[in-house]
Amino acid sequence: MSHIEIHRVHEVARAVTEVSARIRDTLALCREVLSLPLPDTFLGRKTREPFPEERNE
Repeated sequence: MSHIEIHRVHEVARAVTEVSARIRDTLALCREVLSLPLPDTFLGRKTREPFPEERNE
């Protein structure tokens, strides 16, 4: 093997290490987001008051 080929292997190894670190960071962020409670998507809902009962007419 020549010196140039060894240099390229080190570059590839460094790139793989950097990509792996970014993937770990992204997965950690995804786990954090997925652990949050689901948002209440109804704007204006008061969570401490019960829903009014529907009238059947």
